[in-house]
Amino acid sequence: MSADISKGAGQLSAKLPVIVRPVDQARIDRYAAASHDFNPIHVDPEFSKTGPFGRPIGHGLMTLAFVSQMLNEWSDGAFDACGEIDITFIAPVFAGDVVEVTGEIEGKVERDGEDCLRVKLLVSAGGRQILAGYAIQPVGA
Repeated sequence: MSADISKGAGQLSAKLPVIVRPVDQARIDRYAAASHDFNPIHVDPEFSKTGPFGRPIGHGLMTLAFVSQMLNEWSDGAFDACGEIDITFIAPVFAGDVVEVTGEIEGKVERDGEDCLRVKLLVSAGGRQILAGYAIQPVGA
């Protein structure tokens, strides 16, 4: 794939950025406040000890927000306007993890008569795959 893909007046780089986000309990708590999701599995260490993971886990949508940030950085904000995403959460994110998000262009696809790029999402923390999926971004967006 060439270094840049035509994108109207701009260019989409064939190399996607890498977003690295340390996750601590304070970040999880801030996300809980912003999303109004105070499920104790996220914010209550004592309660979480009795759950399936034995400790608090980060919100899945917090991790997805990191993915969205990476895709918007790559597309100059066009992803939020017209991109598509299909993901599966594979493993939880814990306080103390460092989440790394990037992607690889798998190729061109067509959606509703429009040329698009399919991006394989690569999301990990501590050597564990956290999320699997792909994004579709129109080339002319």
